[in-house]
Amino acid sequence: MPPEETRPDSETPRARSTAAPRARQPYRHSRPVFDLTLHIQSEYARRLLRDREFRPAMHALYGIEVILHLVSDDTEAERVEALIHARLEGLADELQREIARLQVLLTDQGLERTRPRYTHPLDVTIHVASPAMALYANLIQELDRLSVGLDTLWLSGLLAGKERLAAAKRWRQRIGGAGQEFIGLHRRAYTAAERQGQRDAVEAAAREVLSMPEEEGDDPAEAPDTSPEERT
Repeated sequence: MPPEETRPDSETPRARSTAAPRARQPYRHSRPVFDLTLHIQSEYARRLLRDREFRPAMHALYGIEVILHLVSDDTEAERVEALIHARLEGLADELQREIARLQVLLTDQGLERTRPRYTHPLDVTIHVASPAMALYANLIQELDRLSVGLDTLWLSGLLAGKERLAAAKRWRQRIGGAGQEFIGLHRRAYTAAERQGQRDAVEAAAREVLSMPEEEGDDPAEAPDTSPEERT
């Protein structure tokens, strides 16, 4: 009996493809984003920008907005957003009044155009995806302006070192404390979204949140907790 003739693979019925099916890419919204570059010179503003709380705070501000519109009606979402804006704008108003007071002192001493040079300034680009994120970033920029004024007075022998450090530290803590409030609010909003079965929608939106990229070659964890002035 002659051997049974075999068919080439191309002739076998229903030949199976070895190619893996292409995964369907999830739809991603095209969101408006400002690229805001901050030039930060003073030590306390640098530390606040590089604190581990800063990135979570920026994510929280954007995440709160996303979650509120998923789990709340428009009226409630707008109410919470208004409270957040009022908190940030209130801090900004106080900080600007303090900056104006320092500017008067500098002008009285003929130092209105005098500013120190800083040895390690920091340039950081923040991807701002909501108005609240812009307000929070602006607070850090204003803290830097305040610190520059304080440092100018101190280096000119017109302000005691302890007063300079106390003022800069107080404002750093106030701005950082507001960030902690927003992180806590975001956690509560996320819990509410989970209860309403919106966890997947929230997490999908969270993946699109944009904030400050890591500074190349620099680890925020390496920043010292205290400066030489604070230890004396």
